[in-house]
Amino acid sequence: MLTVSAPANAQNESEKIQVYLLGTFHFGKTSDTHSTPFPDLFSARRQKELEQIATSIVQAGVNKLFVERSYTLREEMDSLGKLYMEHGLLDSMEKSNEIYQVGFRAKQKNPAITIVPVDRKMELPSTELDEYEAMNPDSDFGGAFFKEPYKFSHKKKKLSESTLQEFLIDLNSELNRKLSQSDFLHYSLSYGDKSNFTGTRFTLSWYERNLIIFTNILRNIDPATDKKILILFGASHTAVLRQFFENHNRFQIIEIQNLFKENINYKVSPKK
Repeated sequence: MLTVSAPANAQNESEKIQVYLLGTFHFGKTSDTHSTPFPDLFSARRQKELEQIATSIVQAGVNKLFVERSYTLREEMDSLGKLYMEHGLLDSMEKSNEIYQVGFRAKQKNPAITIVPVDRKMELPSTELDEYEAMNPDSDFGGAFFKEPYKFSHKKKKLSESTLQEFLIDLNSELNRKLSQSDFLHYSLSYGDKSNFTGTRFTLSWYERNLIIFTNILRNIDPATDKKILILFGASHTAVLRQFFENHNRFQIIEIQNLFKENINYKVSPKK
């Protein structure tokens, strides 16, 4: 019943929709555990870098951006975006958000760009992990495999010592993608044993949210007009979304350094 007929011949690469996965950190205040402070967001230096990023998006021919805002709030987002583009957005918290600093900045340069919110907020069931730990103080937590060290020696770039482009390229590297998923694909899965899959359910909820995001993206793509799209989400989300895009024959991922290729060698200027 679930079988879908597919073309006999492999799809030509040139026919595929090109996808830029711009995994980022949240520019404004966030409840994320591993947040990145961005105190100089409105400095001349950082605003220049953001102008370059927005220009790169426009020059790449991206016509649709999908962003980390609830899919039910498009009207509100569009209203705030209009204020931002008209220099009338005064709310510093909203104005700090990457949706406006990157997404609507690009739309300001090319009004033909469409920005679509596709997120669905879902709380991770972390209390289940706490309850399991409290009720099973003597658990071996998944067995010998999970007792092996699962460390990353990669030294992440510091935003204060990098251009924004350099920092984002590093944030979207393969190693950082694996690092961002280690809690879900290693530590969480150690909770439970035998027929107990407490940790698995925790990770499933993370994949469920991201699969809903992916579904919302697909629902808002027009294959006739959307040839190049950009996903502007937290980097931990794009690490998962990448798996879905890679395994869907209709898409071709373009590495983010190719988006910034004109500005990769942009030198860090003195702080202002």
